[in-house]
Amino acid sequence: MKVTKTWCCLVILLAGLISGCSSANGLDQARRAAESFFEDRFENGGAGSDEFYSKVFWENTDTNQWRNIKKVVDLSLGELLSYTLVSWNLQDQLPTTQLSGTFAVLVFDTKYAKGSGREKLTLLQRSGWAEFEIVGHQFDSQLINEMVLKGIAKAAEQNA
Repeated sequence: MKVTKTWCCLVILLAGLISGCSSANGLDQARRAAESFFEDRFENGGAGSDEFYSKVFWENTDTNQWRNIKKVVDLSLGELLSYTLVSWNLQDQLPTTQLSGTFAVLVFDTKYAKGSGREKLTLLQRSGWAEFEIVGHQFDSQLINEMVLKGIAKAAEQNA
């Protein structure tokens, strides 16, 4: 009986260690992908190159709306100055759809020339693929909210 308990504990311990190593490796890979994305923004300016976004992102995103969102980010905040990872989460998705693989949600505090914000990148490393790709990107900033509200007010005045 004691041997069986020992084996069970050993199996559970090994599974936990393997899972932990996998998570650490996945986090490192996701962080490297995000760092490449932010470094591209430093080098080329603006809200980022479209090359980092996955096919899944573009299948679910209107390109004109996305271009407008990026313009609002640039106008509201200016040039990106720094970013700091403040939160992360990894989750594996079973291989049953085009969204199977490892999801990483990375949240960054970002500093810009005109103010600060928070950005959430959702990345996917599809099963069998080496690289993480962006499948979701959310900008959050008081300056962006203020610009959007000004636009709404201006549109309302024109239609009054």
